[in-house]
Amino acid sequence: MDLLLPRDVASVPATRRLLDAALAALGVEDHIRGDIELMLTEACTNVIKHAEHGAHYTLRAMIQDRRCVIKVIDSGGGFDPARVPRPEPAAEQGRGLMIMRALADDVRFCSFPEDGALVALEKNLSYGADSLGGLLTAGIPSGDGAGPGSGVLPDRLFELARAGDTAELLAHLDAGAPVNLSDDRGDTLLMLAASHGHPETVRALAVRGADPERANDRGERPLAGAVSKKKADVVRALLDAGADPRAGSPSAADTARLAGDAEFLAWFDGAAPPHP
Repeated sequence: MDLLLPRDVASVPATRRLLDAALAALGVEDHIRGDIELMLTEACTNVIKHAEHGAHYTLRAMIQDRRCVIKVIDSGGGFDPARVPRPEPAAEQGRGLMIMRALADDVRFCSFPEDGALVALEKNLSYGADSLGGLLTAGIPSGDGAGPGSGVLPDRLFELARAGDTAELLAHLDAGAPVNLSDDRGDTLLMLAASHGHPETVRALAVRGADPERANDRGERPLAGAVSKKKADVVRALLDAGADPRAGSPSAADTARLAGDAEFLAWFDGAAPPHP
């Protein structure tokens, strides 16, 4: 689930209900859903209160097997969590980070100076008896596996995407690994294949449903990255997959314009890229 939200208090209950509905449909146990609801509330509320220079923020939530990963990404001025003082026991303010650390199984903070901050929260899931989530994860060891039936750890899939090992990567996807799997920085398999210059892997992932517009946690998109690295074959593969050269900030078109790359700009303006 990827949502671009206004930095407004009304967004908090809306996002909470959306994510809780997905967790409930899978049969996640009530006490786990309660912890996730409170973590999400604190993370979003912190953005609304403190990310003063950003008009919007992004909520990214992934439910994978027995794990829920939530990322809240703002476009404010950033912050250093190590310098946030611990609140007094009776204080009403400043308790958000403490609550998130207490309830999450893993917490990660990243600050991008003058370009926002990211809070990543991870929670291990447990499902009720005969639930949809229980059926989908039957036979998958807790904390292992990249997807039903895949039998491979996510790190191996990321290695295959970076190396352009299309055949083995597709074998795991066909066995059930998620095609839009992303690493701890939000880079998808397609993003990794594109950034390492593997156009055939990019094409194969796109055919299986990989999203060419999915940005990483810094808001970077595969097409803009391929343009900046002047990987023409990858740019061509992404355009064929439907990537929008004007999406994102900076977009692929912006990147080409700043670099003075007339060939890419001609492609983006409608001239057909030359195929071998």
